[in-house]
Amino acid sequence: MKLKNGIASPSTVSRMLSRIDEELALYGFMEWIGEIVDTRGKHLAIDGKALRGATEKTKTFKSPMVMNVIETETDLVLAQFPMKDKTCEITEIPKALEMFRLEGSTVTIDAIGTQTTIMKQILKQGGHFVLCVKKNQPEAEKEINEFMKQMGKDYCKRQKDSSAAVKYPEMMDKYTEHSTFEHGHGRTDYRTSRACTDPSILTKTQDEWPFIKTIGQTCQVRIETVRDSKGNDITPSKVEFLKAGSRRNPIPVNTDGAGKDIQCMGMISDMELDAQTMGKIKRKHWAVENELHHVLDDSFREDRSPARTSRNMLALIRKYAYNLLRLAMLESSERLLMTEMMDRFADDSQLREKYVFKCIPHLN
Repeated sequence: MKLKNGIASPSTVSRMLSRIDEELALYGFMEWIGEIVDTRGKHLAIDGKALRGATEKTKTFKSPMVMNVIETETDLVLAQFPMKDKTCEITEIPKALEMFRLEGSTVTIDAIGTQTTIMKQILKQGGHFVLCVKKNQPEAEKEINEFMKQMGKDYCKRQKDSSAAVKYPEMMDKYTEHSTFEHGHGRTDYRTSRACTDPSILTKTQDEWPFIKTIGQTCQVRIETVRDSKGNDITPSKVEFLKAGSRRNPIPVNTDGAGKDIQCMGMISDMELDAQTMGKIKRKHWAVENELHHVLDDSFREDRSPARTSRNMLALIRKYAYNLLRLAMLESSERLLMTEMMDRFADDSQLREKYVFKCIPHLN
């Protein structure tokens, strides 16, 4: 493109983008990435993201949303679906699912997607699901959390004494538990996953959810690192933290939401899964979602963009850029950060030519 009068101003670019048909642009994006990665037999994570910079531009002062579909093995974005606000997710998720071939795939969605109609649609399309159970399904959430709490106690008893009396002896052979912990980024995360392949305790399995084969629970305890005046690590253990908190968090917060000290949520799936597998699927969903959102907001500054009429097209262009960078990272033998790959693209015209103008082979 020859720009005789220099690079166009942001307002000119915005006007140009706002005149592009968003639906056709999305189909073009999906056709492009669909020729590179197959969705069948993969793990697809669906999650919404707010475009916070455009909040004050809307009549309702609610943040407009974009729902992203991500393939978790490659971390590539497969599609985005604009929404007026978060309340539209329930109606937009079925429309998004119809756009994909789900044979053998596993779909994960936040608790807002735990709806009977959505589960049935995934199954009808030949896919599977692992979904969260929170406040929007109060009866199921209560039943799962109470059952898993009891099973956790009984599991500890049986670990010490295989003949110990338990409340649900017939369930013990179908129950698994898996725990991990990680230290880094100024905190220690303790994660425990529980799963039972007998969902009969759920009232909904008797009529609404007969296809559920596994119920589970994931719990995370996050303890921020504490140091004394001399720099020594005095972070309390998990047991100490749950009893008395820490210097930084005297009263551990036990509620939903990112960044909270203690989080527990129910899980359901149409597949028979052990605790370790269910925990990995759930964690992969959030890891990819957090990584994508962090890159979009931190590196591409999406949450600072005040664009209104062109916001959805700008978001789609960011997905093109994100995917090209991600594809280059997948091919590279080095473990690079997204910002490091961005620097390489900026400095290497041949690298830009390879991924922007030449054919990208299909990922087997």
